[in-house]
Amino acid sequence: MRIIVAGGGRVGSLLSRKLIEAGHEVIIIEINETRCRELSEELDATVIKGDVANINTLESAGIDKADAVAAVTKHDEVNVLMGLIAREYGIQNIIVRVSDKKLAEIAERLGITRAVAPEEIAAEHIASIIMREPLLSEFVKATTPSGSFSLLEITITSNSLVVDRKLSELPMDGDWLVVALLEDGKLKAPEGDLKLREGDRVLVLARTEVLDDVQRLFRG
Repeated sequence: MRIIVAGGGRVGSLLSRKLIEAGHEVIIIEINETRCRELSEELDATVIKGDVANINTLESAGIDKADAVAAVTKHDEVNVLMGLIAREYGIQNIIVRVSDKKLAEIAERLGITRAVAPEEIAAEHIASIIMREPLLSEFVKATTPSGSFSLLEITITSNSLVVDRKLSELPMDGDWLVVALLEDGKLKAPEGDLKLREGDRVLVLARTEVLDDVQRLFRG
């Protein structure tokens, strides 16, 4: 994927490194000239000096050809503005760093894929959101009169306690269940005699209070 990372600070550089290691094309936008030189020397990425909220800068970075954008400068308003601009260019995968929870909620209502608080912004976490290939990614939360639930996408690993076990053998006790398998981007209905293999990707619906138990079960 072609990914634009706005902000070349610690988070931006770590994130860029992770994405590059995963084989993605990364374009970094950074306003500080000295930092731009450092990033150019440290990373195999295109580094552009400029304001991340400036249309000309974004177009020179090829925002119209980008598959994803991560705005991780230290300024909430700048990150949200860039995210909204990216949305206008038709980008579907937009991650912004926002410390203000109310602003984060507004940003997501306006169409930004995910607004992440600084304490949640480990480079691996953002990279997994962008690449959508995490071992365990929580991407939907819902609260109903019956309680709070999360929908997880999980990749089965060799260490998983469920590998080579049938769905009917799993200890689903009413607090979580496997709702689908993902094969070639398509959903497949789970069947009790289906045996889980290493590398399988499954969707799990779980109550919030048992998320840690589900994670331990699937990660090993």
